[in-house]
Amino acid sequence: MAKLPLRRALWCGKNFILLDEVDSTNTYLKRGDFPDGTAVIALRQTAGKGRTGRVWTDAQPGQALFLSVLFHSMKAEDMGFLPLLCGLAAANTLGKGAAIKWPNDLLIGEKKVCGILCESRIIGSEISAVCGIGLNLSQTQEYFTENDLPHGTSLYLSCGEKRTVLQAAAMILDELEPMLEQYRREGFAPFMKEYTRRCITVGRQVQVLRAGESLTAKAVGITPDGSLLCEKGGETFPVRAGEASVRGLYGYV
Repeated sequence: MAKLPLRRALWCGKNFILLDEVDSTNTYLKRGDFPDGTAVIALRQTAGKGRTGRVWTDAQPGQALFLSVLFHSMKAEDMGFLPLLCGLAAANTLGKGAAIKWPNDLLIGEKKVCGILCESRIIGSEISAVCGIGLNLSQTQEYFTENDLPHGTSLYLSCGEKRTVLQAAAMILDELEPMLEQYRREGFAPFMKEYTRRCITVGRQVQVLRAGESLTAKAVGITPDGSLLCEKGGETFPVRAGEASVRGLYGYV
């Protein structure tokens, strides 16, 4: 039986499921009854989704990481911070050159290498979260060209680094578990500086799409609740993840 090569994580990934194929790792965890910290990895995912319902394009087995983790005993306010924590944890495993496109897409060289989707599951008064992380590991440029993904890249293509799906998953879980435990003790404040430093959206002109309307503004910072603070005409306003989509004016960023 395959095991995750964990070094620091004690409960994230302790219960680990490896699947040859699944429709969606997030959906798999939402359908079942699993312990806190259960991690599921699929070698192939046939119906993965990103934020706003976009389809996560499939790759050959081993070329991409499809990882989802289940967290019990969550609070409603945690759901706004969890995508940011997952994004920061994953970015930390990719090195200093990895940047975050708010709220949680990861970029290397301004091309997308990782997408994250966090969903809630409510049963009675219990709130659980399922965090899905899709990381491009070893796809070639031909893959992105054939699939019409001009803004996509892989870890190998951008950095020349090779990781197996199990290595990549273990690195993320080793980073995420202590961050989540600190967040539960101290909130998001300890992570604000590093998140803002890595957030490539801050300081750029962006297009905010909300309720069928579009406006251009400048992203000027991150608010204490994890929203993107934007400025237009001398006035500032927050954009909350899930309420609006933010796009860069030039290219993917």
